[in-house]
Amino acid sequence: ERMSRMDEDSVSVLHWAAVLAPRISVASLEKASGLGREVVDGALEEAEQQGILIPGERGLRFSHELIRHSLYELIPGARRRAMHRQVAEMLEVEARVDLDLAADLAHHARLSGDPHLACKAMVSAGKLCIRFYANDQALDLYHQGMALVDQLHDAQRVCLSLELADVRLKAQAVEETAEQVEEYVRLAEQAMDHGSRAHARLGYQMASYLRWIHGEMRGAKRFSMQAERLSRGASDEAQILGLAEAAKCLALLDRDLSRAEAMIMEANSLAQRVGYECPAIPTTLGILRYHGDQFEEAVDHLEDARAMAKASGDRLTEYMANEYLTIVEMERRDCAAAREYANSLVDIGARIREGSERPFAESLQAVCHFGLSGDDTGLGEALVELRHADAKQRLAFVLNRAAIQYIEHQQLQRGLECAAEALELARVMDRPSETLQA
Repeated sequence: ERMSRMDEDSVSVLHWAAVLAPRISVASLEKASGLGREVVDGALEEAEQQGILIPGERGLRFSHELIRHSLYELIPGARRRAMHRQVAEMLEVEARVDLDLAADLAHHARLSGDPHLACKAMVSAGKLCIRFYANDQALDLYHQGMALVDQLHDAQRVCLSLELADVRLKAQAVEETAEQVEEYVRLAEQAMDHGSRAHARLGYQMASYLRWIHGEMRGAKRFSMQAERLSRGASDEAQILGLAEAAKCLALLDRDLSRAEAMIMEANSLAQRVGYECPAIPTTLGILRYHGDQFEEAVDHLEDARAMAKASGDRLTEYMANEYLTIVEMERRDCAAAREYANSLVDIGARIREGSERPFAESLQAVCHFGLSGDDTGLGEALVELRHADAKQRLAFVLNRAAIQYIEHQQLQRGLECAAEALELARVMDRPSETLQA
């Protein structure tokens, strides 16, 4: 009865409001409806006079949910889906820096009736959740997306399965490592069959990362080199990513460092030429300078990497930059500076996914505290958790540094125990530097 007294444009504005609810603003109504500000303002003024819309915490809201529901149901189904699709496409751009909009994006994409758009939205919203440490929300979006991928044709299914898997890997530590690596490689091979080299590269890169984190060095190198091969002849951005990630893998593995140096310099030169920022480049340069005992340069590169990763919301790279900043200061035997970085590392490790990051950060923090105070409280407990996380290369590093502190504090038996365990791990992983130090 109230709407019967409104003109067609005003009714259209209310229909858009019903679709946009509960986040209704003048700007979003104007953008979604395509009507001018004057028309939208007039419609909203009339709706407020009629008691249909009232001010709310998120802009405007309907005075009663039944009113919104009735308006929503008056919109034909096909038109309703098209409206949700339009809002989702609008939010995909706007939701890059606003976590609240991530849920709205997923909601509208799901109701659009377009499974491809919905899956893409789940990926975009999932990445945003990871940026703000909302890991449970990111996992929920991963599961929602995976429930839709079977509705896509083969190429879309494979590519979006890989993108969703990347969201999951950054939001949750993977326990079924062998099965998950096999799945990543299978999807990467299928992506190559469909001509998507970028997605194939992503699959191999994820497989490489899982192998590395669990100390399986040969597999990590093999998959990383395959990812780099797939970047050749691709876009500038893909080539930069492929070269940088492969070089980073070699640096992390302490393998073929001259080759890693050549690859990262090529990636850096190309990135500077095209004006593309890639956090993997300064991260890799920092790790390589650390291996070369060029500690001042290492710190400069790693600080660049940390700032770049933080600005882009790349939390795992931000963690790695802080990790190596801590390591560099430990190698310089500056426990005070190392502890400052370790404190930041603990903060990040406690907020990102549950894996080896938090116990590793706490172990480094405990070693620094031990070096400064002679008190090893907390170190044993942190090492137990790190062993449980099965991050062999991180555990070997901490054990060696703990052994140094125990020897310096005349606790020789504890130093011997840590060094012996580190030696066994380093030999299994074939890590020359850690083996020699142990």
